[in-house]
Amino acid sequence: MNRHLSKLIQKSFSIQTKATQNYTMPHPIWNKPELEQVSLEHKPALTFGDHFAYYFIQSMRVGFDVMSGYKKIAPFQSELVSEKKWINRVLFLETVAGVPGFVAGMHRHLRSLRGMKRDQGWIHTLLEEAENERIHLLTFLNIKKPSLIFRTGVVLAQTWYVALFGVAYMFWPRVCHRIVGYLEEEAVKTYTHMIHEIEREGSPIHSWTTRKANEHSIEYWGLEKDATLLDVVKAIRKDEEHHKDVNHYFADDYTQSKPNPFPPGK
Repeated sequence: MNRHLSKLIQKSFSIQTKATQNYTMPHPIWNKPELEQVSLEHKPALTFGDHFAYYFIQSMRVGFDVMSGYKKIAPFQSELVSEKKWINRVLFLETVAGVPGFVAGMHRHLRSLRGMKRDQGWIHTLLEEAENERIHLLTFLNIKKPSLIFRTGVVLAQTWYVALFGVAYMFWPRVCHRIVGYLEEEAVKTYTHMIHEIEREGSPIHSWTTRKANEHSIEYWGLEKDATLLDVVKAIRKDEEHHKDVNHYFADDYTQSKPNPFPPGK
C-alpha cells in the first residue's frame, strides 16, 4: 500500500500541470460575436418577493456607489473614476457575487442528501457560478493588490452576507435567486460602463486596450494569445450576463425542482 502511494505521488509530480484549466469546472467559452452581444434587459418584478429583491439590490447599489467613489456626492470629488477605484469596486463586487452560488449549492446538496433524491442538476451550475466569480476576483488581483483596510471590509461584509443569504435560502430560495439575478443585472451595467471607459481615450484605464492579459486568463476564457485586459473584461461581462439569465430562470421556478436546462460548460 505504501509502495503504491509512493508511486502515485511520484507520478503526480512528474506530470506538468497547468494551474488553471486542470482545476476548474466546465464553464462556457465565449466567441468574439458573443462577447459583443450583451443585453442590458431588465427582468420586470411581478411578485412581492421580486419587488423586495429588486429594491434590496438597488439600495445596496446606492450605498456601494457612494462608498467605492463610483458616484460623485461631494463638490471636491472628481467625476473621473481612477484605476484604483475601478479595481477596488470590481474586487469588492466579486467577493460578494462569489457567495450565493456556493451557499445555494451547499443548501441543495444537503437537501438532496436529506431527501434522498436527485437535485435535477442545479448543484453543478451553482458551484460553477461561484468558482467563476472567484476567477474574476483572482484576475483583478493580478492588476492590483488590495490594502489591509479593504481586506478587513471584505471579511466583515462576507461574514454577514453569508449568514444572511444562508438563512434566507432555507426559507425563500426563489427570492434569493431573484436577488442574484438583479445583482448580476447591476454587474453587467458596471462592466459595460467599464468597457466604455477602457475604450475612451484619455480615461484612467484606457491603457487596458493594449495591456496584455495574463496567461491564466487567456487559458480560462480561451482567448487569443495576444488578448488584452479589455478582452478579459468583455469575457467577465458575458459571464455576468449568463449568471443573470441562470438565476432569473431558477427564480421563475416556483417548485424549485425542475430539471436544470444549463448543462456543464453551457
